[in-house]
Order: sequence, then C-alpha cells, then structure tokens
Amino acid sequence: MGRPSDARERLIEAARNVIFAQSYASVSVDALCATAGVAKSSFYHFFSSKQDLVLVAIERHWQWFEGSVLIPTFTDSLPPPERILHFFELVLERQLAQKELEGYMHGCPAGNLTLEMSTQDELIRVRVEQFFRDWIGYFERMLHEAKGQGLVPTTLDAALTAQTLLAYYEGVMLLAKGRNDPSLLHTLRSGVLSLMHYQVKQ
Repeated sequence: MGRPSDARERLIEAARNVIFAQSYASVSVDALCATAGVAKSSFYHFFSSKQDLVLVAIERHWQWFEGSVLIPTFTDSLPPPERILHFFELVLERQLAQKELEGYMHGCPAGNLTLEMSTQDELIRVRVEQFFRDWIGYFERMLHEAKGQGLVPTTLDAALTAQTLLAYYEGVMLLAKGRNDPSLLHTLRSGVLSLMHYQVKQ
C-alpha cells in the first residue's frame, strides 16, 4: 500500500486518472483506493466522501491545466490569434496521444463532469462552472488584445465571443469523443478564426 505521506496525493491522481476518464457514478471508493494503492481507511482519513475527493481533484486539475496548458499557450510572445490556435493544436496532440495509448479518447474532463453531474450534484456543478469561467477569461483577454491590434473587428463582443469559442470547442470535443476520432479536432482551427471574425492585415 502507498506510504501515508503520499496517500492523499495518490488518491487525487487516481480521481483525475480514473473518474475523469470514465465517469463519477461508475467509479467506487474501493476502485479509487485500488488504483491509488491506498487502504480504504486512509481514504476516509483524508476525504469525507467521493464527492469531497472529486472537488479537490477538480481544483488540482485546474492548477495543472492553467499552469501547463493555458499560461504557456496564451503567452504574450505569440500574436493573439496564434495563441488560441496553439492551444487547440496542443489539445489535438494530447488527445491523439491518449487514443494511441489507450484506444479511446477521454475528451474534456470538465465537459464530461458537466454532462454527468450538473443535475446530480450542485457542489460539483458550481466548481466546474468556475473552471469554465476562469478558462473563458483567457479567451476573453486574448480577444481584447486582438481588438487592440486590429486583428478582429472593434465591435466584437469579447465576452460573448470568448464564451462562444469555448462552447464550440466543447461541442467539437464531444463529437470527436462520440466518434472516438481526435482528428475531428482539426476543424477547430478554421472554426475559431471564423468565430473571431479574424481580419488578416494586408
């Protein structure tokens, strides 16, 4: 069994790896403990319930997602439109690698949890909603910069368009997961530029 000092971390990673890949309902506390290599008594030492663990796992996933994906891809060193295109390319690479390794796409963890849990658990719904709000913030800031540089129309509603971009991303991700075909994510490139009303400077 896992050492007491790392049992909590093992459980958090188990939730991210198993629940996010499968579903909340299908994964038991026993299965999480087995995946983490942790005794069930240790689970309840650190977490009061599976819900409690998943809320922590969502927060941990956000920290990883922001630090490893959003911040590096939305760096000021890239022109605003290239930032979001780089983000979608990185997502495609990860989904292709995942399918190659496991034979199927996991899709978007936040999207998966929303579809399953939004009418089942209010605390999880609220935490995932905040995940999306923080994510949209990166898109919105990019659009404001693009407006300032004349790359998109000055009349563009940055807040509404940022929300639209995320909705488009989640929709394409859902279709790709349904087909188990990450290559569908290739369509994101042309789609996001169209939604942004990207204007190529002459």
